[in-house]
Amino acid sequence: MHREHAIHEVSMIRLSRFPLLLVVTLALGACQPKAEEPDSASEEAADTAEESGAAPALALLDACKMKMTQPLAHEWESKWNPAHIQPAGEYPSRVRSTHWGDANEQKSAQDMGAVIPFEVVCASAEDVKPEVKFDITAFDSAMTDIPLGPGTYRIAPKASPAKNKPGEFIVGVFILDDSMFTATSGTLTLERFDGNGAKGSFVIDGHEILMGDRPLHLEGTFEMPCRKGLLQSACQSDAAEQPN
Repeated sequence: MHREHAIHEVSMIRLSRFPLLLVVTLALGACQPKAEEPDSASEEAADTAEESGAAPALALLDACKMKMTQPLAHEWESKWNPAHIQPAGEYPSRVRSTHWGDANEQKSAQDMGAVIPFEVVCASAEDVKPEVKFDITAFDSAMTDIPLGPGTYRIAPKASPAKNKPGEFIVGVFILDDSMFTATSGTLTLERFDGNGAKGSFVIDGHEILMGDRPLHLEGTFEMPCRKGLLQSACQSDAAEQPN
């Protein structure tokens, strides 16, 4: 019975939260994150684009750096793609915030009960093994609980079906290869959070659910620009490639 309830809860999380992440597809970071050094393939592509008169693709940006010590020792570095549309599963690290919406978008979010003061998604590409992906979000907080600006916030256990306290973050979904984990504690620190993006760090502690009970400990940093677009049209960053 407990396992069926857990599976149902996880399914609801996936249905209600991750699709919303994918629809909005944004990302944040402070200042101008360091661009990835182009490899020979990207240099050839740029030369070809220059010869054809087409604009070269923008370089990938550093997004999240993650270090796990439990249940295994591993490190990842994820990327943020400045292209407006990316193939599914490629460079999915991103962030979003209702703060980056214009007045109409903010009002709509409030009317629908869909205010997201801040959320960060860190994920490896699908072909990276071991694969990791998770989101740190505050669904039960108002924009005044998590304003633009620096701050340190508690990561708390998910209080579903009740609501978490204002100003608390949760880890919505944490996946390591085919295993799922739940967060029980941690912190999210926003070093910079402004109209252009955000930079910060996080610590996540928890344990495996459904198929095991291994402990989880992961630390990391992120730095990404916000992405202009659906529900974030007031983002001031010009780092993202805009659609024609």
